[in-house]
Amino acid sequence: MCFSPAADFTVGAVVAGIGVETLRRVRVRRELIVGALPLLFGVHQLVEGFVWLGLRGEVSAGLGDAAKETYIVYAHAVLPVIVPFGFMLLEPDRRRSRWMWPLVCLGLLLGAYLLWQVSAYPVGAQEDARCIDYTTHTPNDALIGLLYVIATCGPAMISSRRYLRSFGLVSLAGVIVTALVRVDELTSLWCLYVAMVSVLILEHFRRQRASEVRAKGRRAGESAKIATVHGPKRP
Repeated sequence: MCFSPAADFTVGAVVAGIGVETLRRVRVRRELIVGALPLLFGVHQLVEGFVWLGLRGEVSAGLGDAAKETYIVYAHAVLPVIVPFGFMLLEPDRRRSRWMWPLVCLGLLLGAYLLWQVSAYPVGAQEDARCIDYTTHTPNDALIGLLYVIATCGPAMISSRRYLRSFGLVSLAGVIVTALVRVDELTSLWCLYVAMVSVLILEHFRRQRASEVRAKGRRAGESAKIATVHGPKRP
């Protein structure tokens, strides 16, 4: 399948549906950021669908430019901030959580710097070989790219949760392969790739909730056994 507006809209709709299902399984506030990631990834792909339409003149220039700016700001400035912070909040192991704090600080600084870059200088986008090539004026892009990968993939790889760790490893593999094959379209292709593998986040929450139900059932069974052994309380 070639990449196109239809591809982005289709992937965006499917991933957004996965995102809604993931959010349904969120139970406490500290789970909210990571639980919202699949939905945000899906919406991100829907936004890029309008970038495509803008480049082809199928929507107004204003809408196309707004979609382009929104897509870049989220990819460059928002993700490196919310991803490490969300995984840090979700981590139950205090030692691993402490390891994530430097990545949270890195993501915050990187996000602020990239927000300045994409808001102070014009952002370009053009269709190139069935992909979108986004261009910014960020200097030292190789170093910035490396720091970005560390901030966005590192926290998941440190996680004590199996499927969240898999999400980090698969995301890292995706960015390496994409950089080797189509480095000019890295932003577009990697964001699409991460959107599709966000199903691993849903699997984490599905298994987490199932584990809690089993634990609750065991506790109820143990309480019933204790009550049976001791018998009813005398009046």
